[in-house]
Amino acid sequence: MSEIELKIEIKALNERTANDIGLQRDLLECFEKNLGEVRNSLTTYALEDNRNAMKSELHKLKGSVGIFGFVNVSEHISCIEKMLESDTDADFSAMFSDLFSAIEKHIVELKCIINK
Repeated sequence: MSEIELKIEIKALNERTANDIGLQRDLLECFEKNLGEVRNSLTTYALEDNRNAMKSELHKLKGSVGIFGFVNVSEHISCIEKMLESDTDADFSAMFSDLFSAIEKHIVELKCIINK
């Protein structure tokens, strides 16, 4: 899979949060606090090849990144979900590493936008 391009649809985030910057900051802070746990869970599930658990965790993560307007991240997660259905030789641990790297870049950029 290719690198995930940085893209944030701020209009979508504003619509979901009624343009409430305080709410956006609070949601992002909560998301960040839980991100390490999500990453650890996905890594463990990948090592165990527990595809049902990976699918469940990815689906929740996709909903979370969708709230923030991380469009390309959300699409990337959808691709991984599809691969879980069919690709038995995929290196999901590597995919998760790339995914979380992209999420972290999106978080940094979003912080710049909402903390202006």
